[in-house]
Amino acid sequence: MHAILDFRRRYGSLLTGYVLVAVAVWMLGIIVLPQAVMMEYSFWRLDRSHSAALDAEIERLYMDRQKLERQIRTIDRELRKPDASDAAGLEAQKVLLVGQVAAIEARLPEMEEQVTRPVKVYGADNYVHFLISELHWSIFLKTIWASVIVTVIAAVICYPVAYYIAHVASGHQAPLLMLALIVPYWVNELLRTLAWLMILSENGIANLLLRALGLPGFDWLNADAGVIIGMTYAYVLFMIFPVYNALETLDRNQIEAARDLGASWMRIHWRVIIPHAKPGLAVGCILVFMLAAGSFAVPQILGGVRSVWFTQVIYSWFYDHSNWNMGAAYAMGLLTLCILFVLLMMRLFRVRLEDIARG
Repeated sequence: MHAILDFRRRYGSLLTGYVLVAVAVWMLGIIVLPQAVMMEYSFWRLDRSHSAALDAEIERLYMDRQKLERQIRTIDRELRKPDASDAAGLEAQKVLLVGQVAAIEARLPEMEEQVTRPVKVYGADNYVHFLISELHWSIFLKTIWASVIVTVIAAVICYPVAYYIAHVASGHQAPLLMLALIVPYWVNELLRTLAWLMILSENGIANLLLRALGLPGFDWLNADAGVIIGMTYAYVLFMIFPVYNALETLDRNQIEAARDLGASWMRIHWRVIIPHAKPGLAVGCILVFMLAAGSFAVPQILGGVRSVWFTQVIYSWFYDHSNWNMGAAYAMGLLTLCILFVLLMMRLFRVRLEDIARG
């Protein structure tokens, strides 16, 4: 509250109100509302078990109406006879039967609508289905494990590159290296993934190089290796920039002091540089893992016919089976795992949210 009042004194009520509204729209429209809707969908299902009983009841009403209409036609024939007896009684009986038919016809549309409109039933059935499905659970674990591998590979690749750009490259080399990293990302992700599809195909460059070295070709696209390579290439930039930003703030004098004290380069990195880069590494690991775990285009293109990823299962629930509730439950399961991974990274690197924000 004091921060808001101070901001208002500095910049005025109009700008303060605009900032508060923008933050509220951001929090509600982009963060809270989508997740709340997804969670609400995940906790209910459409129950169609009542349809059988309703079908039987509707069938009985149709039969009753037909029986009543036959009785009405019999009364009409009796009334048309010249020597009809007790005409007044027959007319009263006909009025009663017509009223019963009208009552049945009034009930039928509502009951037929209930048959076509399933009942919304709340519960944890969607989550239970996910937990007891061995196939989907194995796909889920495979996706998470592959995302961890992608994150580790990206960290191993990016740390030395980020360190070189931040502390080794000369004044004019650093901008050129950063440009070299960014330029490939000017191409659309879909096109870059399709390029890797050609590289890793049966007769692609990767297998041609293996055969040139006297090694047999490898089925990259059906062994999940193609997806890991494609996701590493697609998201490696999200690792290198946070690590570079953290390393750039490291005082060079700390490295020189450690060298003067006789520390080896491995020890300098382990005791001085990596601890300083922890916020950047945490941010990079979180970004790469969440992007890899939620990736759809790369597994769809590079996964092959025998490689199924959890995002494809979620997509299948939404679009192939038209079961948005089950898809929402699976998506919430993936989101929960990603949140747990964020907390794990914060604990592993011993950083706080403030450190991550600065990284």
